[in-house]
Amino acid sequence: MLVDAVEWLGHSGFRIRAGRSFVYIDPYRVADGPEADLILITHDHYDHFSPQDVDRLAGRHTAFIAPAAVAERVSGHVRSIAAGESIEPEGLRGVEVRAIAAYNTSKRDPSGGVFHPREAGGVGYELRVGGERLYHSGDTDVIPEMDQVAGVDVALLAVSGTYVMTAVEAAEAARR
Repeated sequence: MLVDAVEWLGHSGFRIRAGRSFVYIDPYRVADGPEADLILITHDHYDHFSPQDVDRLAGRHTAFIAPAAVAERVSGHVRSIAAGESIEPEGLRGVEVRAIAAYNTSKRDPSGGVFHPREAGGVGYELRVGGERLYHSGDTDVIPEMDQVAGVDVALLAVSGTYVMTAVEAAEAARR
């Protein structure tokens, strides 16, 4: 069961065990763990894309999926993904990854711009494994694209209120 195999690694990082495979999302400051079969990165901020953690967790056959701004900085079995696209990672039978847009509409930096602009190409992920669906929101506010993942089995929602959803906004997202 997918729900029993989700481990929070700190910040926005998670390790998901899917059968004998290990999927990491946004590993950052991760203690050693099982070798990754798949690594998903939501965007290029240092606390989501840590080359040191990726190198430590990746093996020779690890698949890597990320937005273009990250994918171009990684070598190996790399696939670039954009919101709305789906990929079935090589070597992981029965696993499908779909990118969902992730961006801010109301969280602003000191200059008045949003912290995570839509144009930056950040994504969240819907992971489909064995008939179950898991959603990792990435850094985002509540946005219309979240309707695409209505009814997921597990929702991992970024909550702090500073750069991402407030607790009230995350509750709204969870009700969708």
